[in-house]
Amino acid sequence: MAAHHQSADIVIVGGGIMGASLAWQLARRGAGRVTLLERSVVAAGGSGKTGALLRRHYSNRPEAILAHRGWQTFAAWPELVGGGPVHTPLGLIVTVETGSGYEDNVERLHRNVALQNAVGVPSRVVDRAELHELQPQADWSDVTHAAFEPDSGYVDAIAATHGMARAAQDAGAVVREGTLALGIETAGDRVQGVRTSDGLIPTGTVVVAAGPWTPQIMRTAGVAVPIAALRVQVAIAQRPLDIESHMIYLDTAAGIFARPWGPGRTLIGLGGGDQHDPVDPDRHDPGADPGYGDLAIAALARRLPAMRGAAYLHGHAGLYDMTPDAHPIIGPAGPEGLYLMAGFSGAGFKKGPAVAEAMADVLFHPGHSPDWVDLRPFTLQRFAGDAWRTPWSPDEYAFSSDFGHGL
Repeated sequence: MAAHHQSADIVIVGGGIMGASLAWQLARRGAGRVTLLERSVVAAGGSGKTGALLRRHYSNRPEAILAHRGWQTFAAWPELVGGGPVHTPLGLIVTVETGSGYEDNVERLHRNVALQNAVGVPSRVVDRAELHELQPQADWSDVTHAAFEPDSGYVDAIAATHGMARAAQDAGAVVREGTLALGIETAGDRVQGVRTSDGLIPTGTVVVAAGPWTPQIMRTAGVAVPIAALRVQVAIAQRPLDIESHMIYLDTAAGIFARPWGPGRTLIGLGGGDQHDPVDPDRHDPGADPGYGDLAIAALARRLPAMRGAAYLHGHAGLYDMTPDAHPIIGPAGPEGLYLMAGFSGAGFKKGPAVAEAMADVLFHPGHSPDWVDLRPFTLQRFAGDAWRTPWSPDEYAFSSDFGHGL
């Protein structure tokens, strides 16, 4: 017979930025006994391997709101969460293809920046001349316009996730590392508890925020979740002296994303489906492939020519939890008391604090969407038919290749 542990009012499965942020939100609001389960150590999954670019450029309103509200937490971390700063503001440039055949992207760019301005993001459209002023060391010959977020930056993802988990503990939540969630216990159509590697935790409310491990956990409650695990690599390169630093690039035109990674170093990732390999989340290579470093440096050198002289230092691979439409699943799913925060498709870290705030609102007011963001588009039910194939915005960009997730 399985050992029984002290019951919890709410159990959260997954110790990444989503789960840690939700534990903090619930504990600080007095939600009762909140327990966070992490199979390894906090931030051991995607949250510990992300580049944590705080891009707020979205073509749909709900995700723009979540990204901006997440940024607000990261930017004011010491005051809101506690501890030292975690956000490094550098300025962030977002490109889309604007050349022959993609001229309509320029108008979409203007409309999407207007949307971001409407939700509070101080983004603006810049032309090639201003791009040269912002980043004179870059080659902008293939781009006529881009979006610029002057106050965006990046986050130390592990420090932020650990800080959030500690803040949750300080507020009264229990964080259990090294505890694997094996399954969800139900009776009739109601959640009854979570089976773990350490025994059963009786509870009436479970929130699964386990990234690519979400489907296997949800299956134990009879719920199918269309999330695939994709292995995605990044490289860390040492810059030549000619490039002391640079802004953050989410550069879909060049097929790369990049940001400084400590003094003299740059993190580089490649977009494109050929760089995203479906894998078993329990059986994948966490290291970078031979040759990936050279490939990444060559790709970034198309934007920053001096990077041809960069030296590859090391790399690693993390997992995206991809949904069919590359949008997340947030909200109730299956038996009463079961909720999802998953499927962020490689673009979740920046939204973590805001998604947790929204989920806490839902848990305190079941059946209602928060008054500050519409969660209805994120429902799991959209995958029951073909509704997920409908674009979330008339201003989604046209791409010549798959960047891995939308904007």
